[in-house]
Amino acid sequence: MFKKYFNYFFFGVVAFFPWINYLVRKFNLPFSNSWDDAFVFLVFIISLVVGAKNIKKLFSNPTFLFGLLFLSVTLFSFYFNNYFLVAYIHEARLFFEPFLIFVALMLIEPEKKEVHFFLKSIIVSYSFLALYGLYQYVKKVPTPPQWVDKDLEKSFIKTRAFSIVGSPNVLGAHLEIALPLPFIYIIKEKSTIKKVLWSVLFLIMGGGLLVTFARAAWLSSAFSLFTSALWLSPLLGFGFIVVAGLLVATVSPLRIRILSLFSSLYIQKSSQDRGRIFRWKYGILNASDHPLLGSGFGTYGGSASQRYGFFAGQSMDSVYIKTLAETGWLGILSFIPWVAWGIGTILTRFREERNPMFLFIGAGLVAFLLNMFTENLLNNTAGIAYTFWALTAVGIIYRE
Repeated sequence: MFKKYFNYFFFGVVAFFPWINYLVRKFNLPFSNSWDDAFVFLVFIISLVVGAKNIKKLFSNPTFLFGLLFLSVTLFSFYFNNYFLVAYIHEARLFFEPFLIFVALMLIEPEKKEVHFFLKSIIVSYSFLALYGLYQYVKKVPTPPQWVDKDLEKSFIKTRAFSIVGSPNVLGAHLEIALPLPFIYIIKEKSTIKKVLWSVLFLIMGGGLLVTFARAAWLSSAFSLFTSALWLSPLLGFGFIVVAGLLVATVSPLRIRILSLFSSLYIQKSSQDRGRIFRWKYGILNASDHPLLGSGFGTYGGSASQRYGFFAGQSMDSVYIKTLAETGWLGILSFIPWVAWGIGTILTRFREERNPMFLFIGAGLVAFLLNMFTENLLNNTAGIAYTFWALTAVGIIYRE
């Protein structure tokens, strides 16, 4: 009985993490700056006790083993670069603490009903995030001017929705990972009313994603939804292209926002004055100077590097280039299978079992991985890394 209630508590906190975190910090409750660390530590310790019999299984799980390998590479990188320990600990906490969510779920092996409680809770929680973002867009809530390119977009974008998570790009990451999930129940439910309800929640999250004006999240979601539709049926894939084409053709802000990516002015601005391409180029140059182990985990392009004076610019805006710069080729070659192997396992399960649950969990995770090319999303802003690792775990261990 304890395990059952613990699992519901665990899943509920992860699903509603953005809201809990927002309220805890807004009202400055005790331990508001460390409550999430305490939560992860608590569930990890309890899972070690409750799931002790499954500890041996972890050492046959490729995702867990690649996580240990990547951790080892970061430690070697720290040792050979010989820099501030606090910088390493800062960055390691951001990357590896959320992974304890995955480990805990692999140990406790939640039951079918508990997994569906989690998936439905994410849909509800993130639908409210999207609704609040839509409200911000309709009310034209003022947003920082740096969120909009004044030369290319200022005339047609007045507000970018950010909900309670503080950034339109972070909101986009939350919504892209959850957007495919309602399709699980649209397909599975027999009741027409319930199918309509899940369809409405999908549209709310889709609308919220659109008004973030987060291009990377748009394109990542479009790719993952298109490939999912195509995998189910070529006709559905064609229908997706038609709907997407109509949206781009009829919604001018959407069209202009995407087309501006290919304008010579955007490329010129991004390539200079600490623009995104400028930062990517110097991240790759940093990796070429330290090809094997990088310059050290926490020294280039993340919050740790900025706090401790290693990196004066903005965030690298790419988890992959940042990881390459900080941990070299050994790091990136262990990091990619760490975050991607579980997703491959989930999509393989769909191919073998034809359960749409695996397809749509995998689709959201694929969108998240694609978005990491242009955003530093594993710094666990608003708990998105918890969701990523929790969905990866439940997709691997779920049993009908």
